[in-house]
Amino acid sequence: MGANSEREVDFSPNLSDQYQRRFEALTDELVEFQKDLDREVAIKDEIRYIENEIEDEITEGQIRYLAALEVLLDLIEINYDIRKNSELHVVRPDPDRYKDDPEEFKKQERAILQKERRAQFREESVREFVRKMERDTRRNTNGGRSVLELITDGEELYQDLTPLRSQNQEEIAEDLEDVVQPYIQKVEKGEKCDHTELDLMDIWRYFRYTWLTPYNTVPGRNINFLIRNAAKPKDPVMGIATLASPMMNLSVRDNYIGWTIDAVENKLQRKKRVHEYEEQLPEEKRTPDKKTRTVTNTEWLESEEEHEERVSEFCSDIREALEDSIRDAISNIRYDDFAGEHPELSEESFVNPDERVIEILEEIEEEAEQTIENGEDENPEKMESWEKRSETALFRKKRARALQKLLRDRKYFQEHSDEDDVKFIRTGLNNDSGRRAIKTALKEIKKERVGAGMMNIMVCGAIPPYNRILGGKLVAMALTGPKVIDMYQDKYGDYQSEIASSMKGEPVSKRNELVFLDTTGLFEIGSAQYDRIRVPTDNGQIEYDQIGYTEGYGSIQFGPETRKRISQVTQLEEGRKVVRGRFGEGVSPRIRKIRRGLKNCGLETDLLKHESRRIVYGIDLAENSQDYLLGIDDNPEYYWKFDDPQKEQESIYQYWIDRWASMRVQKQDILDNIREFDKQEFKLSNEIDFDKRQASLSEFIISNS
Repeated sequence: MGANSEREVDFSPNLSDQYQRRFEALTDELVEFQKDLDREVAIKDEIRYIENEIEDEITEGQIRYLAALEVLLDLIEINYDIRKNSELHVVRPDPDRYKDDPEEFKKQERAILQKERRAQFREESVREFVRKMERDTRRNTNGGRSVLELITDGEELYQDLTPLRSQNQEEIAEDLEDVVQPYIQKVEKGEKCDHTELDLMDIWRYFRYTWLTPYNTVPGRNINFLIRNAAKPKDPVMGIATLASPMMNLSVRDNYIGWTIDAVENKLQRKKRVHEYEEQLPEEKRTPDKKTRTVTNTEWLESEEEHEERVSEFCSDIREALEDSIRDAISNIRYDDFAGEHPELSEESFVNPDERVIEILEEIEEEAEQTIENGEDENPEKMESWEKRSETALFRKKRARALQKLLRDRKYFQEHSDEDDVKFIRTGLNNDSGRRAIKTALKEIKKERVGAGMMNIMVCGAIPPYNRILGGKLVAMALTGPKVIDMYQDKYGDYQSEIASSMKGEPVSKRNELVFLDTTGLFEIGSAQYDRIRVPTDNGQIEYDQIGYTEGYGSIQFGPETRKRISQVTQLEEGRKVVRGRFGEGVSPRIRKIRRGLKNCGLETDLLKHESRRIVYGIDLAENSQDYLLGIDDNPEYYWKFDDPQKEQESIYQYWIDRWASMRVQKQDILDNIREFDKQEFKLSNEIDFDKRQASLSEFIISNS
């Protein structure tokens, strides 16, 4: 099969004989079709036939077949191919097919994202929300204005900017202050816009629906923002943003911060830069086919003495951080009830653990797991007391499991306490027990800091027509400012961690200091919005650093109908909701539900690999962000002074005007593009009506196919 073999995934669902025959006939037909649209119509027609066949209660055979069809339809719609010999295989699109045409690549990626985005507009509640937001109800007693009043019309902005074009960039920047006066506004549900009486959260939500990616609420910490223009009547919206709890596992970010074994090993290496260049071969060694050779040169960036000094300091710092993390993690897990139930356990057992302690904890974990398997566990979210939550089967299991690892690795630290710092780290990295102990401690540091010291930029971008003057960069820059850091501190400074409090059986408030942001571009290729962003401060410069790529693994290729069907298969197969999405059950419940559902359908979990990689950006808000997040430093050294946060925040907006917006105003094609923007055409109701017509047309095609 050549290159295709690496991209092929077996697609052989577990079906009853009746539906296996239908599936074989359908897939034979799909192989004959060359156009994706014909394949989509054929699969939708089969789905419709099976759904019409359902009488009072759907059967297991029908659910399995419908789930398999929905998965296959999703893959066909995002340009998967199919192969069939004795078995059916789906073939991922070639990731290199658009390497010479980035615009076509982006077009295809947008098509994938649009699938689920459009699905949300089929919900009547969403359509009614959009209509309500666009209506002007001032004639009613308690009526408010339309959200459309918060959108700047292109012609109006064009008229403001055109007279400035003939000036030099410095003069434009000065005059732009009368046209654009940005400010950031934290969005809280229930708080009203001063100019429209609309709920700020509703305003944010309306503009969020204009995004290419679908709008989904997410658990955890979350702060939404509007960027508004005080220079215009009613302070129209220039952009929106959201900071949310970061992904727990993102390998390139974790390496960048230092939370991995690889990162520790890299710190021990002598710093160098490797240069490669082509050198002409000596005349006697040249051939017609080979006239040069590749030469590698190593440039050392530190002397041997500097290397040894740095490594010694690092090993001392990291060892202390690792030992502290193990000690603190144990102290933050309740175990008094375990000791009360088992006479062999005492306080000393958890200070100087032996094998019997581990055995007892294993028994406790197994008992709790059995309670969960039997469906006899209580939902911790329904309990107000942290102590009661800690006693549920879920948290008894989590506590027992965590203590096993921590006590095992505390024992390793104790047994090697007489080694000097450098030997301790180097020796630990070179044996299994040591690597395991260091890895556990790093994970504990990460758990403590990832939930308090960093956020993910989940939403960030401009609202037209401000996107034409690089309003997206304005939003991205604004998120690095002191006002945002203060807003985060105000909201989460005394925030009680649900997981940590449930593990300890009493309230636990983590120290919340926002020192780091991460985000991803929309595509694998460079992001015009984030590239080259630099924010000058009195203490240095904040930058959006490209630190790597995501692995191209996730659930974005599966729509809501597919997720519903494969969840139904899991419930039938296993008799209950195995992944319930309760707080504390683990990260990424959607991924875990889909993975389990695919397995129960007899499909490969490799289908979660979509290969749509994205650039990962890291943003240090403090000079010592990485040492703070690694537990080496106790206090962040922010780039901002916080002497006057409002003035410092405004310096970001001024820099954006000087560096970016003023440059764009000089270009006539940009101004013409602004003039073409019509907010009446931008209305979401236009898109909803179009999608409704398209859905009706699709139904007509399927009905008559």
